[in-house]
Amino acid sequence: MGYLVAIGLTAGVIAGIFTHLAFIAAVLPVIVWVAFAGEASFFAAGGKNLGFVKGLASNLAGVFWAYFIFFIVGAWASPLAMGVAVFIAVLMMCIQAKIDILSFIPGAFIGAACLFGTASAEFPTGNILGVVIALALGAAMGWVAEKAAGPIAGLIGKKYPEKAAEEQKA
Repeated sequence: MGYLVAIGLTAGVIAGIFTHLAFIAAVLPVIVWVAFAGEASFFAAGGKNLGFVKGLASNLAGVFWAYFIFFIVGAWASPLAMGVAVFIAVLMMCIQAKIDILSFIPGAFIGAACLFGTASAEFPTGNILGVVIALALGAAMGWVAEKAAGPIAGLIGKKYPEKAAEEQKA
C-alpha cells in the first residue's frame, strides 16, 4: 500500500499544480484533458521509461491516423469517405503494433480520440499541435510522478513492488 500512496501523492501534487497553472493561472495554454489522457497512457503502457516511450509513441501514431482520417474525408467527397478512412486507420493502428515501440494499441486509439475530441470550427482537423504538446506533457507528468514516488515510498517504509518481489524470491 505504501507505493500506491506514494504514487497517489506525487501524481496528485503534479496534476494539481498542472491543472492550477493551466486553468486558474492560465500560464500553460494546454488542453488539460488531453494531458490526462497522455498520463493515463503512460501508466497503462506499464510506466517506467518503456511505458513513457511506448505510450507516447503510440499516442502520436494515433494522432497521425486521426489526421489521416480528416485528410481522406476532406479530399474525397463521398459518403463512404469516413467509413473507409476509419477502417484503414484502425487496421493500421493494429498492424503497427508489430513494431515494438508502437505495440501499445490502446495508446493509438487514445491519441486518435484526443485529436477527434479537439475538432471544432476553429480546428476542423483537430488541434494537432495542442494535442501533441498535451500528450507529451501528460506522459512526462506520469514519468515524474513515478520517479518521485520511489523515494517517498521509501520514506513511509515501503519498498518498490519489484524490490519486494525480489526479496521474497531470495
